[in-house]
Amino acid sequence: MLRRVLLLLAGITIGVIAAHFIPYKKHNAELAAELGSRLKSGPWGEVYVVPFVIAAPDELLPVRAIESGGTHWVFKNCTVSEISRLLESADMPADQRDALLAPPVAQVKGIDLEVTPTPAMAAALPDKARAALYRKLASFKENRSAFFFIHKDTLADRFDDSGIAKDTLAMFRKFCCEHGDYLVFGGLPSMLALLPDSAEKVRFVKALTRQRTMLVRLRITKDSDAKKLAEYWGKGVWAPNIRAILDGLEHVQGGTFTSILALLPPLPASEAYFYPVVQDNPLNGPVTVHDCHWTSLNFFRDPTDTKPVDAATFTKEIATGYFPISGDPRYGDLVIVSTPNGEVVHSAVFIADEIVFTKNGATAIYPWMFATVADLLKQYSFLAPEGQQLVLRYFRNKSP
Repeated sequence: MLRRVLLLLAGITIGVIAAHFIPYKKHNAELAAELGSRLKSGPWGEVYVVPFVIAAPDELLPVRAIESGGTHWVFKNCTVSEISRLLESADMPADQRDALLAPPVAQVKGIDLEVTPTPAMAAALPDKARAALYRKLASFKENRSAFFFIHKDTLADRFDDSGIAKDTLAMFRKFCCEHGDYLVFGGLPSMLALLPDSAEKVRFVKALTRQRTMLVRLRITKDSDAKKLAEYWGKGVWAPNIRAILDGLEHVQGGTFTSILALLPPLPASEAYFYPVVQDNPLNGPVTVHDCHWTSLNFFRDPTDTKPVDAATFTKEIATGYFPISGDPRYGDLVIVSTPNGEVVHSAVFIADEIVFTKNGATAIYPWMFATVADLLKQYSFLAPEGQQLVLRYFRNKSP
């Protein structure tokens, strides 16, 4: 709540978040450059987005912890023979297969196979075998936090002007496999272990955390219908305040625009573009994982629920408290991305047009932010079975 109050009172410059209320008194060309691209027309009003790239602060980068943790692969309900056949079909030489799947590197634990390759083993994987392994590993949720799905057109955003050495970038490409328009990067602990300079390790991890997001702002003029806008943006206990804000802004001479943060409930308004700097203290009980599912379910809650939200809890709450919609989504609906067999891989909250509020990862190196539905589908498309596509569904809370 404190962050929200500070944002509302002080605002932040356009280079970071933008002031909440900015007079609309500029020529059309200046306005277009400042406001960015306009979304499609809809009940959300005249909304503009300005893309920018955000990266985690150095203080939040657990470089040493990542490296010391090592590369760890979990093959659920798999045998050594099964993974050996997978690697053989990917033309991996027999000596490399044997080294990777022999104890103590590979260990059978119950019905699972756990593999902890050395940095040299992880780096030496042939391209075809790496792609086969990554796809198999990414199909198990236990491994997903170990992978980065990087769209090729974001490589410049991440690495240009980062100060990263050419040899480091070459090593990074070696640890990647291609999947359509994406590079899938795994084995970060192994790569860090192979980098000789600690400062270079920090620069590399920081570049990896860079994500495209956007400022989102609503333009309001005398021609705007404040009542209809309030019907769209006003939710629950916040509806009266949203109506008051929009009614007032509609009468600003010459028009104005507002950051969308002024219209959102406390969680997204206070956490957008922020990283979870203050983590739960494990000495006080189970740690709450602030991932996409927790964010989706707590978007309108004040205070937020401190209970963890695992996959089973999320699915149960959606099944009992929400219903699927076939018409156009509206602000506050949940956007759920799943595999064709129904496994949920990501969730977000619909804002307007193709814009969602999301948290793309469970750790502190990922902020809460705005993204597009298309970006989400691209980011998680590697999780779909080969030859299939992810399924996108919208769900609405049964409570008004």
